[in-house]
Amino acid sequence: MSLGRFSQVSGFVLAGGASRRMGHNKALLSFGSETVIDRQVHLLRAVCRSVSILGPPDKFSSSGVPVYGDEIPGKGPLSGIYTGLRRTRTEFSLFLSCDMPLMEQRFLRYLCREALASRALVTIPPPSAAGRYPLCAVLRRGTLPRVSLRLALGRHKVGRFFSQCPRRIISKAEFARAGFSSRMFCNLNTPEEYKRLRQQTIP
Repeated sequence: MSLGRFSQVSGFVLAGGASRRMGHNKALLSFGSETVIDRQVHLLRAVCRSVSILGPPDKFSSSGVPVYGDEIPGKGPLSGIYTGLRRTRTEFSLFLSCDMPLMEQRFLRYLCREALASRALVTIPPPSAAGRYPLCAVLRRGTLPRVSLRLALGRHKVGRFFSQCPRRIISKAEFARAGFSSRMFCNLNTPEEYKRLRQQTIP
């Protein structure tokens, strides 16, 4: 199996959040030898044809990749997805939240392969026990009108959009058979979560 980049997939790091619970920009927190945002960029670079950050350009000017501010500000991650779909030059786009520092390259490759094989408009991991989908998904360009409509209607919840769009969901059984752990979807939202994840993963 080749470990080259997927030529039909562009990668986008979603980094437009206000980080209110963290108290400062969580994307710029250190995690091991790099920042959280740099880690996500490196992950996507190994998988995707091109990589960009969706967030405030002034905060990520030294990232070394294109940075795009939300074209429709104040609407949460769905606005970032809208901006990415407007910018992409490929049929498929992989969107990855900046606040999942335990994400694995192997899973991103798995998700992209399933998206390309199924040709679904949206390809997503299994939901959590609470029914929430991790903010890690592959979308086809054809989802743009649907995203645009939801934003126009004031419906900004990404999980609700995923649940109402034709999609390919990686089942929990498939996820387990492939040897993945839901731990990779752990979020950094508070100082306590950040401290705990660093203690668990960094010597």
